[in-house]
Amino acid sequence: MRQPWSGQLAVFAASAMAIGSFAFASAVLGQAPLAATDIGKAVQVQPELAFDRNHDFVTWQQKLRGRLRSILAIPNDWEPDVRWSATRDSDNERYTTDRIEFVAEPGEVVPGYLLRPKGVKPPLPVMICLQGHSPGMHISIGRGKTPGEIASIKGGRDIAIQAVARGWAALAIEQRAFGERAVPGISCNDVALRELLKGRPLTGQRVFDVMRAVDFIATQPDLDGKRIGCMGNSAGGTVSFYAACVDERTQLAVVSCSFGTFEATWLYRKHCACGYLPGLLKVADMPDLAGLVAPRHLILVAGKKDHIARFDGVQKGYGTARRAFEQAGCPNHVVLLAAEGGHQFYPDLAWPVIQRSLNK
Repeated sequence: MRQPWSGQLAVFAASAMAIGSFAFASAVLGQAPLAATDIGKAVQVQPELAFDRNHDFVTWQQKLRGRLRSILAIPNDWEPDVRWSATRDSDNERYTTDRIEFVAEPGEVVPGYLLRPKGVKPPLPVMICLQGHSPGMHISIGRGKTPGEIASIKGGRDIAIQAVARGWAALAIEQRAFGERAVPGISCNDVALRELLKGRPLTGQRVFDVMRAVDFIATQPDLDGKRIGCMGNSAGGTVSFYAACVDERTQLAVVSCSFGTFEATWLYRKHCACGYLPGLLKVADMPDLAGLVAPRHLILVAGKKDHIARFDGVQKGYGTARRAFEQAGCPNHVVLLAAEGGHQFYPDLAWPVIQRSLNK
């Protein structure tokens, strides 16, 4: 199955310059957070396709989505048929769990778990569940293997269990370079840098896996391809966000502890290289990209004490996103939910709003 990849990425040096070389280096090499003056120097880039009320909204969306797909190195086209397999993993009084695999592209098999609630009439809405930097997708289904993993789950990270308890089918998939798809002896940071050298950012590959997960959902007659959400915390939220930006089949994105201006997130302090996209800030800031989700639904979850995504950047970014959704005629389709805590998911805060979005 031949899959032509759109666009060649800029060389690494050019990408670093586009997003502020000092900020990029400090994030990759693990230096302390930048001083405010350094941040100001780092982000003195005027994005070419920043949201502007004076521009035709649909034309702007089409142009920006095309540029983002190119930066992510999403293929222009691919064969929608997907090869997959499933075996029963467990069955209890509330839901069934199947272990599934599907082929995203030659050489890339995506493992996952598909949970189906009992007592809910099909076709079922589906939530694609993505873990961030964690031991793997088993966290999404609440199967902690160590005391540390069990503690992590208590931070609201068993998102597939949360979804199935509320009547959703939940598809938890393993992201590239995490968990079962980790490269032995190589950190995801180094995997990301190697993939940049090859011309395909790791985030783009993860987004493509989500798009192929949507193709897989279409093969299941009891799942509703018109009611698909994608959610995740931290790096899982980042991929959920970009997936919703480029694939209009995703009707809802729940983005936790990963949204804000680039100044207050990726250029703020240490990050793994797997989330950087060469030259993106030259094209658009993250809040501009939020306009690509409209008129679908975008739920932003934030912790006011998050040490990775500063809350002032979340608030500023939400203002831009809100203006874009207003321009699209659906201001209430973007919501900011803020908790008093730090870098975790907040189920009690988020799920009532998710459910209302589902009903709409």
